[in-house]
Amino acid sequence: MRIQAIKTPVIEIGQDLLEVFRSSFAGELRERSIVCVTSKVVSLEQRRVVDLSKIEVSPEARRMRRLKYSKDIERYPGLAELILRESDRVYEGHYVYLTLKDGTFMANAGIDLSNVPAEGHAILWPDDPFGWARRFRDRLRSAYRLEQVGVLVTDSRCTPLRRGVIGLAMAYSGFEGIESQVGRADLFGRKLQFTEKAVADDLSCAAVLVMGESGESTPFAVVEDAPVTFTDREIGHNELNIDPKIDLFAGLYDAGVFEAFSKTDKGR
Repeated sequence: MRIQAIKTPVIEIGQDLLEVFRSSFAGELRERSIVCVTSKVVSLEQRRVVDLSKIEVSPEARRMRRLKYSKDIERYPGLAELILRESDRVYEGHYVYLTLKDGTFMANAGIDLSNVPAEGHAILWPDDPFGWARRFRDRLRSAYRLEQVGVLVTDSRCTPLRRGVIGLAMAYSGFEGIESQVGRADLFGRKLQFTEKAVADDLSCAAVLVMGESGESTPFAVVEDAPVTFTDREIGHNELNIDPKIDLFAGLYDAGVFEAFSKTDKGR
């Protein structure tokens, strides 16, 4: 498997990412390639950038206190309001606000103040990332005259009790992101009963490693010869999530997690 990070100019709000990719990628996209795109530039293309000074702040948001490593909600109370609006559940942690959004735990509902074009603005989580990945894949297939190609929208997350951030799949299209190993034999012939391979997350880790986390200006990566199964079927975000009742960490969750997940699941 080969991964090539693609350097681009600074991407502006509303800029067409396919045009940016085609003008920045010097090679010819091959069959069975996967184009990885960092979630932040997807948000920029979708104009998911908010002026925090123009947010109407609720009393609940004004009561939120600044935590040790949280964003500056005292300076930008609009940020606190967005955290509440964008989250299915909010927990006041020791260092940051831990939020549940679309069945995934993250800090501050995925809202980011870094690499924002203007001071006092925030970049929100992309709108309908799986739908965006499908549409971007269709455009790639048309532009490069390909049959089998994948798109992977990447993000970075912390893992409980482990240092550092890792790449995680926000959305994907064109390949199977979860591969069941159930029923396959191990080295000694015993059949596996539970194992599922998180293919999309594995690829995200590899892609984010070469794309970087700060000022590299490499928001794309092209993966070739990945050991994945390509598909044309429509994929939805529920495929990445596990019912919290059967999750390995279920014993750590309060009733609010089950309630929030249930509401999110019904809305899919």
